[in-house]
Amino acid sequence: MFDHLEFSVADIAAARRFYKPICHAVGIQEVFYDEGEKSAGFGKGGIVRFLLTEGTATAPRLHICFVAQSKDSVERAYTGAIAGGGVDNGKPGYRDHYAPGYFAAFVHDPDGHNVEILYREERKAQTKS
Repeated sequence: MFDHLEFSVADIAAARRFYKPICHAVGIQEVFYDEGEKSAGFGKGGIVRFLLTEGTATAPRLHICFVAQSKDSVERAYTGAIAGGGVDNGKPGYRDHYAPGYFAAFVHDPDGHNVEILYREERKAQTKS
């Protein structure tokens, strides 16, 4: 639906420490880091899909959701985000009140944006006998 996302962060070094492990866990690489321009881009195949630039942090705060390929990648992204300076906003787990098989974790980034890592597990509906 979207080709890319860009927003400003207060501290590019802190943002990179937070976002790199999330991106790695969901199969995205850092495509570039420009220390002089204080910007970093993440994506696949050399194409930037997620761009961060240091400046006045984007406001109001955003909710960003990364797609994970497994429950394990949600857990790795969450652990890496916390180690990278994130603040817990919901440990990895099922949130079936959103949708059946909705396995996600939530972490606030250094600027307070709510970052979600989501794996949608296909689960068969249970029938009553």
